[in-house]
Amino acid sequence: MIDLLLLATEAVPPDHVASKIAVPVAILIFCGAVFALLWSNYGAKKGGLIYGTALFGFMAVIGVFWWFGAPGTPVATGLQNFPGQANDEYQSSWYAFEPGSPRAEFFPATNSIDNFETLPEFVGTTNEEDPLFSTVRGDLSSVSQQMVAQYLPTDASGNLQVGASKRQMLQDNTPAPEAGEELGSPAYVAEVNEVDGDEQLFVTVDQGQRVAAAELATYAVFVDSETGTETRRVQVDTEQWFAFKDPGSIWLPSAVWTVLSAALFGLCLFGLDRIEMREKRENEVVEEAQDVEVPIAQ
Repeated sequence: MIDLLLLATEAVPPDHVASKIAVPVAILIFCGAVFALLWSNYGAKKGGLIYGTALFGFMAVIGVFWWFGAPGTPVATGLQNFPGQANDEYQSSWYAFEPGSPRAEFFPATNSIDNFETLPEFVGTTNEEDPLFSTVRGDLSSVSQQMVAQYLPTDASGNLQVGASKRQMLQDNTPAPEAGEELGSPAYVAEVNEVDGDEQLFVTVDQGQRVAAAELATYAVFVDSETGTETRRVQVDTEQWFAFKDPGSIWLPSAVWTVLSAALFGLCLFGLDRIEMREKRENEVVEEAQDVEVPIAQ
């Protein structure tokens, strides 16, 4: 049976009509069967309200666990995006920015690199197997590439996408090629500056958000004019760059699910209460009509 399900999953492409109607048909069959049973016993309106109260009540409870997490589980374990959105729409993201930009003005720590800490200082341990250490290190590794790409943007062919003033500055700082050398293609590359083999990446918390800083360097790449192999790199520019981490709103879809489910649960419960009260009044009227005293014949 499992092999058949796997085969069906692989054989039916996502854009096939069967993939698009699978969920609606499943809801119609499973939910419709329960509604039909309630309809036969209580009528369509009352049966629908009974089913809605149970369904939306269950959805609201599940939503609370998705939103806040159960004891011992992380938060936001349920819905993480709305239909039509990317899977990482509400995930946390890094945003790089340069010194002196409007974003830099929002984070006072960027005024000096001394406000930042090295990775071991920030996490309080040098044990690379520590979960916090490895998590933060992976986080910083991902943002360093973003900072480098913003610091020295290039196109797919490696051509510089910088202004004329910066291009001229790089050319002025580039030494003349030695005999048998020429500038490579690409002629310039940017990397996180290293000291004793360690990348100069720093991190701190500012305005309640994690902020990273890096010492970036631009190198002129020289290659052998005949073989094209790289012969040396010369540092021609260095600058500090920053990035902040937006914590995201991964809990938002679960929160919307929970609030809507609770509201629909309340509406169904209110409607069911109105029907119950009406039926109760109708039964009282019928009982009073049956208790009419019959006069004794003279």
